[in-house]
Order: sequence, then C-alpha cells, then structure tokens
Amino acid sequence: MENCTVAFLTSTHSPFDDRIFYHQAKSLAKTFKVVIISSTENIKTTIDGIAVVSDQNHASDKKKKIEFFKQSLLQFNPELIICSEPLPIVAALKYKKATHKKVKIIYDVTEWYPSKKNLEGLPLLKQIFTFLKLLFVNLYTSYRCDGFIFGEHYKSLPYRFLFGYKKWEMVSYYPDLKYINYQESKLNPGKICLCYTGKISVEKGIRNFFAAATALKRKRPEIAVKLKIIGWCLTETEKSTFDKLCWDAENIEIEILGKQDFETFSDQLNDVDILFDLRKLDFENNHCLAIKVFYYAACGKPVVYSRLKAIKREIDVNKFGYFVDPKDSEMISDHIINYIEHPDLYQQHSRVARKLAEEKYNWGIIVPRFVDFVSKL
Repeated sequence: MENCTVAFLTSTHSPFDDRIFYHQAKSLAKTFKVVIISSTENIKTTIDGIAVVSDQNHASDKKKKIEFFKQSLLQFNPELIICSEPLPIVAALKYKKATHKKVKIIYDVTEWYPSKKNLEGLPLLKQIFTFLKLLFVNLYTSYRCDGFIFGEHYKSLPYRFLFGYKKWEMVSYYPDLKYINYQESKLNPGKICLCYTGKISVEKGIRNFFAAATALKRKRPEIAVKLKIIGWCLTETEKSTFDKLCWDAENIEIEILGKQDFETFSDQLNDVDILFDLRKLDFENNHCLAIKVFYYAACGKPVVYSRLKAIKREIDVNKFGYFVDPKDSEMISDHIINYIEHPDLYQQHSRVARKLAEEKYNWGIIVPRFVDFVSKL
C-alpha cells in the first residue's frame, strides 16, 4: 500500500486528538499521504504534511455529517480509512460504494459503544430504545469494516468474539516520549502538590479527590497542601458541584487550569508531586483503561488510582503508586502521608515509573506493529 492515502475519520474527537494526530497520523505520514477529517471544530489546514479538515456546522444533523465525511473522502480519494466511531464508518461505506474502489476500512475501537454517556438524561424506555438502536448500528458497521484496531483488552472482547475472522491489532495508549518533559521528582519538605486532570465530575472522582485532600489536611495541618486541577466541567450541575467543593476546602491552596495543549501538557505537571484518578468503580469504568496512567509514568510521577480491573491487567500501579478504594479517603490520605514521611520511597516510585515508560510503555514500541498492520491490510 505504498504511496496510498490514509484518511482518519472521527465524529467525536478533535482532529488534533493525541492518539489520532500526534501518534497514529504522524507515524503513518512517514510512509503514506495522510488526512484527518473531523466534525468537532471548524478548521482546514496542513500541519507536518498532514491535511486536516474539520467542520462542526452539522454537529446535530447526522445525515449532513455523513455527507460531509463522504464529500471530504471524495476530495482526498483515500485507499484506506481509519474510523473512530460507527457514524464515520457509514460515510466510508457510502464513499466506497460511490467510487467502486477496493477501499479498506478499519474501526479503531477506543470506547464502549453504546456507552453510559449515550444514555445520560434519558427516560428508561428511551434508554432501552437508544441502546438497542446504537448497538445495531455498531454491529452492522463492525460487520462491514475490514479490520480492527483496539486500544485495550476488555473493549476488544465483543468484537473479537463476534468478528474473530477479521484482522485486528492491539494499539494501546502509550505516549511518545518526545512529548514528555521529564524532570526527576523530589518532595519539598513541608508542602505537597496533588493533581487531578481531565473531565471534572463526581463520576470521574473529583469529590473523592477533595475528600482525600481534606483528610490529609486534618491529619497533618502543618503541611501546606496544594491542589492543581487541570480540567473542565461539561455541565452546569458538574460546575456547581465543583465550585462548592472548592469553596468548602479550608486551608488548601487550589490552582485551576483549563484544558491544555497536548504538546505542553506534561509541562504543567513539573510542580506536581502525586497524580490522582479516583473515578467511580462501576462496570464501565472498571473495564476502561485510564489512558493518562501511562503519561504520568512517563513524567516520573507517583500515582494514586482507583482499583480498576482494566488497569490492573495492563500495568502494576503498585510499583509506582497505590491502588485504592476511591471512597476510602482515610486510607488514601495515609498513603500520601507515607510518601511525606518516606521521601526515599517517593523517589524510588518516581524512578520506577519513568523506567517502566522507557522500557515497556511507550509509543516507540508500538509503531512498527501499527504501521505493519496498516500496510498489509
């Protein structure tokens, strides 16, 4: 497939999504012509040889969105299309039918579909109807695609069971270390900086994060506790909850940053001591691989993570942090205190985290398999 054009299609991700643009597209651009087509923002440009076309004017109209994808594909005329969701696969199939070309379509599965976010706020009967409708669409588009890329084990299982005859490759979320500004971490006596990143919501663990910090301050009032929060609220309800948590946090310094550019994200972690992900232990979360754990390891940062089944299968968090019950703020605060009282343990975990990233959990290890899979499909 040398000299062919590869198109990435996504209806929910930014065209500059770290997986799509900074890892997959940049790796393939060394061999193929690459275009990214998205429907999440308005932009048309070329960066590092990668064409980027995105139009969000039809965000609420699925038929118009499919037509936008189809027309964009006709413009760039790709031989291989990598889709992040079922809707772009529908557009890719329409393009394939219109051109009569031997186009290959890959489904890059990184989310549960349907997921709980597709059903939020709906009455019970509509939840059931919506779930079944989206499930049918997902099964149909999965049947029609030519192969799969999976981001993680558990999300791959239904597809491998139903469509095991199709070609597939596991391409996890490991970071390219060139985007990580690594600095060896050391604790400063008398103070500590705890960090939460990503979507700010109770479901993702923001209440548990504040509860742990409050317990720490109660037990060790002499310690200057700073919370660094790099994230965003999607709803007014989540924002109101977050504002109240900040208001009620006594004698704790709070720094709030919004969503950061991917290339500078790790820079914001330089002054952070410990990173947290205390999301709720439900079925979907338990079977989702929290991507940022690999980025935190690459930054050499100890972590405190909810005891999620998907993470436990992929990486031993206990080598550079703690696996916890996210609601047990007393135990979590004890782990933080243990780091404060044993800075040698903290530094050991920091070094182990970075070593794991360098030796096992980095994009450079994945690239050859990924490029080979795309080339031979």
